[in-house]
Amino acid sequence: MKYITKKEKSSFYLGLTGQNIVYSFIGGSFFTYFMTDIALFPAIAVSALLFIMKAWDGINDPIVGSLIDRHRFKNGEKLRPFLKYMPLPVGITTVLLFLVFSTDDKLLWLRISYFIIMYLAWDIVYTVQDVAMWGITSCVSPDGNERDSFVKWARTIGSCVYGVFGMGIPMVIEMTANALKSPLAVMTLVFAAVLGLGGALLSYRSYAVQERIRVNPQKQQQSFKESFSLLFKNKMLMLVTLSNILAAFGFGSQLVTYFFKYKIPADFIGSASIIGALGLTTIYAAITSAPGFIGMIFADKMKKLFGSYANAIIFMHACNIAVRIAAYFVGYSGINLWIGMALIGLGCIPMGASSIAQTSIFCDSIDYMEWKTGKRTEGITFSMQTFFTKISSGITAGLAVLALHFMDYRAVDDSAAVFTGTQSQAFENLIWPLVILTPAAASLLAIIPILFIRYSPAQRAQVESELQQRRNQAEPQTAK
Repeated sequence: MKYITKKEKSSFYLGLTGQNIVYSFIGGSFFTYFMTDIALFPAIAVSALLFIMKAWDGINDPIVGSLIDRHRFKNGEKLRPFLKYMPLPVGITTVLLFLVFSTDDKLLWLRISYFIIMYLAWDIVYTVQDVAMWGITSCVSPDGNERDSFVKWARTIGSCVYGVFGMGIPMVIEMTANALKSPLAVMTLVFAAVLGLGGALLSYRSYAVQERIRVNPQKQQQSFKESFSLLFKNKMLMLVTLSNILAAFGFGSQLVTYFFKYKIPADFIGSASIIGALGLTTIYAAITSAPGFIGMIFADKMKKLFGSYANAIIFMHACNIAVRIAAYFVGYSGINLWIGMALIGLGCIPMGASSIAQTSIFCDSIDYMEWKTGKRTEGITFSMQTFFTKISSGITAGLAVLALHFMDYRAVDDSAAVFTGTQSQAFENLIWPLVILTPAAASLLAIIPILFIRYSPAQRAQVESELQQRRNQAEPQTAK
């Protein structure tokens, strides 16, 4: 039996598109570049900001997830109404976050204070929406295979949108600013207003999806303590989360823009080009990341080939390690840079399916916990997804900026004619190995927790079958 209608799918995927347009401003390396080279915060201050903000994320996300799990709306739903109420606050706070009202050193304390307040406000409303949006993927159907297909295309579409806009927005902002001779700060705010607010309002469409699996409120968690107890009993969830946090130590991915700005000559792709470091970063990302979309399409094939998504994740990281080591030894002199990028892109093909694999494991873990305890934990579980996404990006960005600080990095204003040769010797020596090899080292670390996941296809089938029997027996108390 099929539960999810075509209209639900198209509306949810469209809403997910809007949400990922918003996150493309904040989740990638552009956000770090915005702070260091557009808002002109000192590198050490940016590093501290990132660590502080992500520490807040660590506190905020599980609390939000626990509150969602313990709360029910009058219609019996616990996730779907948030998809209706959160888009507008997310859009407004996104625009305000990119407002640079001054670059005066004397007002640095005020600028940083404003930025922290805006980030905290954005983070709260975005977390509520994100937890609800991904949590509902575990409730759209009691059939695991139908749910896997829904998750696969949700992750594929979301990642494609995030990838295209995450890569394209910085390049378009920079090219527009150069063509109009307008400050980057002004162009960033304009794009945040158009795409950030617009994307947030588009995310309202996800409200059309139905929340089909509901548990009797009396069987839900009654306290924060119980919510967190269930969280830490969820072994699969904790292992995937730990793996993602370890993967975040590949901070070199955040240094690509700085590598292109200060190590690659301005005429690399033509003396008359208006493409700068942000544009080159977009080209780099397109070559090294875009092939991952192929892997997303064939995620289910990899699952069958390796027996489980856990085994497939191990294979993905192994490929990333191999190609990055090869790219490092190829180097970046002349055409070698293109060869190295092509190698990384080749290894990215299987890595593209990692988000699908992780979300599927999360959904399985929710079913498993309901099977063991009778209680579903969509809120706290997917708050952990949001948690590790933001914590991971914070660790990655924070370590990257900290590395810049120790390399004695000094931002050079974008109006300068020449950037190469303006940085310290430490920067000159370390930037390439940091960019290429730290993600390989992080992949090696990320494999370790995945080795301990034990959840066979037979066990999954047993859990789903027994849960369906329980729900059929409790039919009068369970909404369809």
